Amino acid sequence: MSLQAQTRLETPTLTRKRRRSLSRGRMTLVMGLFGVAFILLTFGYIAWEQRKRLIERNEEDIASHAYFLADHTARLLEVTDLTLKQTVELISGKSWDEIQSSEDLWQQIRSIRDALPYVSHVWLNDATGKLRLTSAAFPTPNASVAGREAFAVQARSNQGLAIGEPMIGMITKEPSFLVTRRIDGPDGAFNGITSVTVAQSYFNDYWGKLRVPKGTRITLLRGSDARVIAQYPSPKDGLTFFPIDKAAFDQAVATNALSGSYAFLSGGEQRMGAYHRVEELPLYINVSMPEDAYWGPWTVQMRLYGAFALIALVALLALTSLAYQQFHEQAATEALLQREVSLRTGELKAETAALEVLNRTGQALAAELDIERIVENVVEAAVLLTGAQTGVFFSGVDSVSPNEGGRPGVHYGHYASGVERTAFSDLAVEKICEAVFEDGRTIRIDDITADSEHKHYLAEESLSEGRPRIRSLLAVPVSSRTGKINGVLLFVHEKAGAFTERAERLVTGLAAQAAIALENGRLYQEAQYEIEERRQAQNQQSFLIRELHHRVKNTLATVQAVVGATARSTSSIEEFYKAFVGRIISLANTHSLLTEALWQTASLREILEKELIPYNDAKGERIELEGPDVKLPSEIAVPIGMAVHELTTNAAKYGALSVRTGKVSVMWSEHGEGDDRRLSLSWVERGGPRVAQPGKQGFGSRLLHRVLTTQLNAQVNVDYEPAGLRVSIDAPIKATASLSPPV
Repeated sequence: MSLQAQTRLETPTLTRKRRRSLSRGRMTLVMGLFGVAFILLTFGYIAWEQRKRLIERNEEDIASHAYFLADHTARLLEVTDLTLKQTVELISGKSWDEIQSSEDLWQQIRSIRDALPYVSHVWLNDATGKLRLTSAAFPTPNASVAGREAFAVQARSNQGLAIGEPMIGMITKEPSFLVTRRIDGPDGAFNGITSVTVAQSYFNDYWGKLRVPKGTRITLLRGSDARVIAQYPSPKDGLTFFPIDKAAFDQAVATNALSGSYAFLSGGEQRMGAYHRVEELPLYINVSMPEDAYWGPWTVQMRLYGAFALIALVALLALTSLAYQQFHEQAATEALLQREVSLRTGELKAETAALEVLNRTGQALAAELDIERIVENVVEAAVLLTGAQTGVFFSGVDSVSPNEGGRPGVHYGHYASGVERTAFSDLAVEKICEAVFEDGRTIRIDDITADSEHKHYLAEESLSEGRPRIRSLLAVPVSSRTGKINGVLLFVHEKAGAFTERAERLVTGLAAQAAIALENGRLYQEAQYEIEERRQAQNQQSFLIRELHHRVKNTLATVQAVVGATARSTSSIEEFYKAFVGRIISLANTHSLLTEALWQTASLREILEKELIPYNDAKGERIELEGPDVKLPSEIAVPIGMAVHELTTNAAKYGALSVRTGKVSVMWSEHGEGDDRRLSLSWVERGGPRVAQPGKQGFGSRLLHRVLTTQLNAQVNVDYEPAGLRVSIDAPIKATASLSPPV
């Protein structure tokens, strides 16, 4: 057959091949564009889903904070209401002139004020609004509240417990608001008000301790007119609060008067808020945050997923472009380079296999967040790309000690058939890893046994025995985006020249993807840890609420016991009233200390100071307190506090504190460890009237001998020495339980 005839026969075949190549190129382009669209749609769906989840989490957080803070505010106002009622009882039956001139009443309302850390001062105003008595100063300064809203509403009708507008105190000059209760005369007519000023700084300090997202705003407002009473963060002048969208708030309350959530506009900013009613009072706690508060965390997450999507897009576009270009080049040169094409067919297959490995590994890394699986995929893919017999990932050399012959631990290894794991014993692995970590470069050796420059990478025992089985070596660093080297990929082969420059480039690119995937895996683990921390914080919050309810029940039981014991030890209503009020104030002081410590412990020194410091002289010589800082658990602090109150009251009536020359010394110490810890306390009075043993046992004696002995298993000794009373108490201090709820 002639050459011309042979050419005519080959032309249709080459044309068909060219058309097939063009068709494949178009199909590759279409599939590549489809892949791009799929990646973009997937990224968009993930972005939308993450945004939705973050918004839902923020709504749950603010609703939880609103419930907790409403409950806290309700407890404060309950105590405040009891305080106002107690104040009304103190002045019952007295004229305003008697009240204004009574220093004893002034001392009592100062004690009431000192027992409540959130109260600035207690006030008593007559029916005209004139200030008659205040804990702020004595004699009473000239002031009037006739123009205050809180006075006007009580003057019109009995509002029970009323909350006034925020104001700057006329005397204190501090931002605060009034909590008032009406005083009626014997005929039921309006006779004045008793009130306390609640410092806005208390709410700002307390709310500021909460862990809330940036931009969160906490507001205490009245339900009737949506007037803001207190707010965090507080304004500089204490009064210019961010307003509440009353229309949106009223609409939400009309739907659910107890609690709910709604969106509103404040200061030109769209916000989402949650509200909760303060029990039956016309007050609400409103917690809000910007509607776009999710934006920061969402942006961080989208950068992470965007990096995945970008890597996948670049890889897909690169592969699509490369395949499309190869098909067109193949079609254009088919007729003239048929022989060349056949020679390069093997190379194309190898390249395609490598691309498939890279594509498959890239997809696996993009979808994988488990660090162990990421390392496993990378090592196995690199073994396929390089043709290595063995591949290992070393996570670091921090534990390597060359002087002690230390070797870095294998994070993951892939061993091909025919090569034992002990083959690495021929290498000085610690030196290879140390070189890669220090220089941050790839090490590729074609024949380690023939290269004198790199022979130090062989183990000394392997050189001495002449038995190295490894000849080719490739070590590639896995570096993060910050340049930190997280590990080393090490591949070996028993044949020389097994690793080419192409293999080095492929593994280097794969190591870059591995570094990103490892960093993402670590970020994912950190995110999971943060989620777990939030769950534990919510559990702890629920536990605190349950503990508070339990403490309130115990307190009521204690008050009931005090009422019975006081009634049995007194002979008149007036005597009963004075004794009972004193004991309740003592109990309130102790509970105030416990509340500040989340109902865990109270300081013994603070309990003593609250009772005894008012009796000290200007030089501070009448009262002596000496002892270490001892924290008493709540179940011990209450009876100890009442015992100290009874001793103080007895000393003020009959003992050393009843005369100017008298002195009281209290010394205590702590000994033992763990559950065996004990408190030793000594109360000594000197310089008072001559002491004699009483004829009958009063409430204080019964408290010391029965309650402390029975409830605390304490040892109590009372000596009625003529020179002064001496009491010693030795009680166990049990270890307190943690507030952390079980996980």
